[in-house]
Amino acid sequence: MNFSEQQVETLAPDAASLKAGKALSNANQWLVKQINERVLWGEIKGSGSKPYRTQIDLQNIAYKCSCPSFKFPCKHGIGLMMAFAKQPTLFSKTDIEPDWVKEWMDKRSQKAEKKAEVSTPISSDNDEKASKSKEKRQNERLLQVEGGIAELELWLKDLLRTGFLSLPSKGVQYFEQTAARMVDAKATGLAGRVRAFRDLNYLHNNDWQKESLRIAAELFLLIEAFKNASKLSPEWQQSLKNLVGWNQSSKELLQNHDAEKVKDIWIALGQEQQESEGIIVQRNWLWGTKTNRSALILNFGTPYSPLENVILPGTFIEAELAFFPAVLPHRAVIYLQKGFVEKLDTIPEMLDDWTAAFQYRSELLSKYPFVNDIPMIIKCLRFVLNQKKHILCDENKYYHEISLSWTEEKMLTLYAYAGSTPVNLAGVFRRDGFLPLGIVEGDNYLML
Repeated sequence: MNFSEQQVETLAPDAASLKAGKALSNANQWLVKQINERVLWGEIKGSGSKPYRTQIDLQNIAYKCSCPSFKFPCKHGIGLMMAFAKQPTLFSKTDIEPDWVKEWMDKRSQKAEKKAEVSTPISSDNDEKASKSKEKRQNERLLQVEGGIAELELWLKDLLRTGFLSLPSKGVQYFEQTAARMVDAKATGLAGRVRAFRDLNYLHNNDWQKESLRIAAELFLLIEAFKNASKLSPEWQQSLKNLVGWNQSSKELLQNHDAEKVKDIWIALGQEQQESEGIIVQRNWLWGTKTNRSALILNFGTPYSPLENVILPGTFIEAELAFFPAVLPHRAVIYLQKGFVEKLDTIPEMLDDWTAAFQYRSELLSKYPFVNDIPMIIKCLRFVLNQKKHILCDENKYYHEISLSWTEEKMLTLYAYAGSTPVNLAGVFRRDGFLPLGIVEGDNYLML
């Protein structure tokens, strides 16, 4: 498996770790540096009497190092990957793994096999008790959520009655108080939508009226849909629960025989990480080259617990994904990962232009009006600066703005690589614009 320095940088837990890792990226600093199809390992002199032993699982990206660092990956893990990215010919290839590498990898393989197995209940009585206990907890939570929704509906009607022109004069506490009430009612998804009013830029954004109307309309639609959920399909009921704030269990999904599973060669299009209310959310967008299915894999962490990063952006992963049930099944987890492939044998289907992209988005909205981030690959887009606005123009001279969340560094990378030359661009269609993730070029993928 090969990976670039840019891909390794996305795995660093912070800037300090990345800087320290780069300092260890010279392969000649490593006393031992070896690789085979499943694992990369090395030894490097540390502060102790014995060298630090660093190893990286290449099939299901994971790291282990004998250093005392609590960061994952540590600077030695980053340094070893960067050393291989820079100077792969200096790493000797061997199928013979030292005991400390073989033991770790064998344990990981056994753990992965057990994870894929469905656990058998000890007894039917215990299973029945657990089922009743779970149903009781769900009913209690449902009552709490319904009470919170009733309060939120009154709050929203009062807001509409007084008019949106009064929104800029309302303090932060006005919105935060209602959001906190939704958290107490176990409806964290609704709390986030209330906070969206709070976070609008009322002073320097002339579109705040339009945005506040959109937030209110979606919130009202969600409230009405949840109140009538019993009349809807199981997929709609589950999707509404997710929007309101119910968490989805990856463990239960992996143990569900009926879960939708899709095998494919997946392009890891890109990764985005955000922190909100003390929770770190990492989004990984994947695209199936044969099925043309998109998938979103979420990882969660806190400032005190590292993210479990098993996806290397920009790579091609041969894997079977399990999808959570939903109106539009999109979020998934890795059910079984076979490894990485070097080149694509199937070029993914692409949308011809912005007209096709908007049509595709309209079709999804007609099925599920709460859809937001939509991965897509669009042919022949040019990067253009138009009156200080960054836009992407197709061959028919139709254009769409670039998302505000896109960094200037990535913008310069795109411009340096393509200039004004059209490229096949993969990205995420958002409300505020298109978020570019990478370029599809033949059987290769260049991550931005």
